[in-house]
Amino acid sequence: MADEEKETCLSELGTKGKVHNSRRIEKPVNVRKPQWSNKFQGIIAVLGFSVGLGNLWRFPYVCQKNGGGAFLIPYFISTTVLAIPLFILEVAVGQFSAKGPIKVWAMCPILKGVGFCILSISCIIVPYYSMVFAWALYYLYSSFSTVLPWTTCDNSWNTPPCIAVGEKRINTSILTNTTPIEAITISHYPNENTGYEHINRTQETTSVLGHTSTEEFWQYKVLGVSSGIDDLGFMQPHLVICWFITCVAVFLCIMKGIKSLGKVVYVTALMPYALLLVLLVRSCMMPGAVDGILFYLTPDFSHLQHPQVWLDALVQVFFSVGTAWGTLIVMASHNSFHSNLIRDSIIVTVIGELTSVFAGFVVFATVGFLAHDLQKPVADVVTSGPGIGFIVYPEAVALLPLPQLWSIFFFITMLMMVVDSMFGYVETALGCMDDLLPRRFHTRHLQTIMAAVFMGAVFIAGLVFTTHGGVYVFQLVDWYMGAVACFVIAILECVGVGWFYGAGRFSADVESMVGKRLPVIYKLVCFILLPILLFVALVFTLAFYKPPTYGEYHYPGSAVIFGWFIALVSVVPIPVTMVIQILKMEGSLSQRVRAAMTPTPTWQRHRKRHGVEDKLENRSLKDNFLFMIGR
Repeated sequence: MADEEKETCLSELGTKGKVHNSRRIEKPVNVRKPQWSNKFQGIIAVLGFSVGLGNLWRFPYVCQKNGGGAFLIPYFISTTVLAIPLFILEVAVGQFSAKGPIKVWAMCPILKGVGFCILSISCIIVPYYSMVFAWALYYLYSSFSTVLPWTTCDNSWNTPPCIAVGEKRINTSILTNTTPIEAITISHYPNENTGYEHINRTQETTSVLGHTSTEEFWQYKVLGVSSGIDDLGFMQPHLVICWFITCVAVFLCIMKGIKSLGKVVYVTALMPYALLLVLLVRSCMMPGAVDGILFYLTPDFSHLQHPQVWLDALVQVFFSVGTAWGTLIVMASHNSFHSNLIRDSIIVTVIGELTSVFAGFVVFATVGFLAHDLQKPVADVVTSGPGIGFIVYPEAVALLPLPQLWSIFFFITMLMMVVDSMFGYVETALGCMDDLLPRRFHTRHLQTIMAAVFMGAVFIAGLVFTTHGGVYVFQLVDWYMGAVACFVIAILECVGVGWFYGAGRFSADVESMVGKRLPVIYKLVCFILLPILLFVALVFTLAFYKPPTYGEYHYPGSAVIFGWFIALVSVVPIPVTMVIQILKMEGSLSQRVRAAMTPTPTWQRHRKRHGVEDKLENRSLKDNFLFMIGR
């Protein structure tokens, strides 16, 4: 706010004769951020972020659990009502302002804390999300072995009850005292864009496969899992090396900003589709694949009468589409001002959600084949999260001819799906930092310097996940990461833009970019219905909260307290910033609050440059509501 006030004062001095100073200040404001080389590049970059592991690991299981093909009804309704409107909202404010998640709130300074909340989330999510890339990288390295190491039981990490891939499972139930799949406790705070929050699915897989060589490789070799979170142990060299390669690879891809990222996404965003198609064709050629697909799609319409099914659809869509993380705002800030954001948002959202359905065919064709080989019902084999990525799928590909080839294909696919989301989260953090740095620090190599410093900090922070107890920390962070913050951000975005900033202003901004105003139905859904639905989802999520677990391991009370700290710490900047912004203003309390909701002079000049006149300064809430309903 102080920088904006200085800029305003200098511009006023310029009108009194000091024109040179005024121009010197105003000139940089007209310069937009670097833009994507073409429209297609921007679309696939956003698509790559939106399509993550949640589409591959989480959606197929949720779909089958909630009625199979019948679940697609609430799923696509939620996509229309929630995903598309919120997606358009974030892309619109990013594209219009060409600013990051912090400076974009010059439209409504009282909500500037939302940007700091996004920065906090990005700094937490990048280290733990990137660790999945390191795990997959180690599996990819292991796939080049003459014999896949997770297929045999004669290794140093194996236990006496170990059962090699392809061996007959006899009385596996006596080997483990585990619960059936329906009784597994799962997180009620899923981060669907990441998609691997159900790491405790390992336990349910054990109940079906016994002590398989695939699970022992995952638990005892890759993770080197300890007895609990209070027994972290030491860093494991193979994970440290993979983690270092991960951080270096991400740095090299984002060091030049969108100039380097824009080229990389052509491969990372599009290759997964080709690889998934290859895997689907190969899986469908195996016995049992059709049974798996039919199990996936067979509708059970009786599920639709249960509110939990609709809530699952709402939460699945909300997290899988990638809204509320700030990344869409950052990506859209590099768009051309007159890009057709409505068309592009609908295209990306629809393709992203259809990718989830397509990934379901790949997963269930593979699970059906594995169930056929195990002579088990498909329902006993289907799982979610790392159970798919690091146990079930490696087990399945090991039974195929040329298992190394198919394992390489699968883990390259996983790497590509992870890395695009990683790029998005890192760019979000860097975009927030760029907003915070004074203009005098905006040098030619600023992006490279920030990327190096940030990824260096990420490497150090992520070393805890390479320890023997790292997976417990990983599970704890994942369990609480999206518990509160994402819902709060999304609700405040809808309320802030629709009611504080004003639906009229927002509609005029969109019209200046695409040539037409938003329809009445959009304003009703985005600014009235959507906040209510998100608030209900937040209440139900908290109401059905269950303490975190990892298999049969239950976290101690101190870990649960730390988990809630993770969930709430990123939200703290929002009320703090609200108080600061109100105290900065003058007048009575009501006048201060109203002033803190008013766009800054910089934002108003930005609108005027694009031919948008602000005639709505004194519009009341009643007038704003009447405008929403088309009166």
